[in-house]
Amino acid sequence: MEFKTACHKETYERTRDYLQSLFGEVNCQSIGDSFVLQEGSTFVYVRVLPVGDSKSVVEVFSYVAVELTPGEELMRFLLSQNLKLILGAFGLAIDDDGTASVILSHSILGKSMDKEELYGSVSAVARVADELDDQIVANFGGKTALDRLMSREKAPAEFWE
Repeated sequence: MEFKTACHKETYERTRDYLQSLFGEVNCQSIGDSFVLQEGSTFVYVRVLPVGDSKSVVEVFSYVAVELTPGEELMRFLLSQNLKLILGAFGLAIDDDGTASVILSHSILGKSMDKEELYGSVSAVARVADELDDQIVANFGGKTALDRLMSREKAPAEFWE
């Protein structure tokens, strides 16, 4: 992991320590520059980003549903759900092939973040994403994050002749 500033490094290390303390090292995996936790059929990602020279932000997010066809009905649904959320908001990421991913994200200022705030953010994103992913897929198509992971074909580790 390459750090851009001292604040970026300090926030990353504090975030890692908090996540491992809250969820255990086994349940919180480090993948690249993100930490990943699974909740039901969804995955919650936590990453630390530098902001300028002396600040950082902790982004907590989940791919709620993937490989959807974006449309007005889906967008209206997400906007109406945003009004119900206390923490975070839904958004759409449009891929090069024109399909969309529904993302739920919440950001915390890194310098002032404490363990309870991080726990609240991760828990809220995990709960909402896990509650709504099946509903979104049922109504608008696509796949849950877990369905996408499970549908990937894996080659055998070795071949016997």
